Amino acid sequence: MSDTGTSMRRRRLARALRHYRQKAGLSADQAATELLCGAGTISRMENGQSAEPLRVKGALELYRAPAEVIVEMVEIAKQGRRRGAIRKPYHEFVPRRLAEYYELEDEADSAALLEGEFVPGLLQTSDYARALITSWDPAVSTADVTRLLDIRMDRQKRLSGANRLSLRVLLGEAALHTQVGGPHVLKEQLLHLGNLAEGSQDVAIKILPWASGARPALGRNFTVLTFPDPADPPVIFAESVSYFVLEDENDEVAKFADAYNRLWEMALDEPGSARLLARAASEIK
Repeated sequence: MSDTGTSMRRRRLARALRHYRQKAGLSADQAATELLCGAGTISRMENGQSAEPLRVKGALELYRAPAEVIVEMVEIAKQGRRRGAIRKPYHEFVPRRLAEYYELEDEADSAALLEGEFVPGLLQTSDYARALITSWDPAVSTADVTRLLDIRMDRQKRLSGANRLSLRVLLGEAALHTQVGGPHVLKEQLLHLGNLAEGSQDVAIKILPWASGARPALGRNFTVLTFPDPADPPVIFAESVSYFVLEDENDEVAKFADAYNRLWEMALDEPGSARLLARAASEIK
């Protein structure tokens, strides 16, 4: 079995269970009846939430999956049972889907981010991040702010060291002027962006100017994660105030990836983006 991260292995198992059930022409209810379980069990297995090895084996045998697939998927299910505590304490403190995204981000080898109005977490200064966290809920406790801030700063370790994340970032011009934390905090954040882009071959930042007008994915923010193992498809992550979406279906991923690539071509080039960042920072008094 390839050296795939824990979260990607769970998603690979879930995809296999869903794929072979559908290939067998069985609905979730029909599979549940045959396997003597509830439809909720099938749903949890196919959503990567839980999968008992014996149940996985029985399901894939029912679906007539190839023997080598059954062996691999049962082993993944066994590993899931013995994996113990997650290395990073995301699941203790953030919604399940967001925690899963953080795990996937930690396993990815590249990420392409689109943000229209603010700087994304991987590139935030501590003061900028703190201002954003408290803006969501002014009543949040100091202890909770500290925990959320620690998580965000911990994620940024992927931008340095041996196992660096290759990062492409598209920012709307509005992000250069939205004074998160006030003028001083925003200025320091813009200077930080410029330093990151100049000082790392693994970080590329482009700005989508207001003059670009109507464009693909206008009003939407999302991230495309890709992984070192070719067997693991890219994942799309999008969030709003009330929900988090992770998507790895090929057709959907292709739509988002195509939109991102078109936007990358529409944006200012990297030198032009760097000049706009510097100018925006210099205009803050």
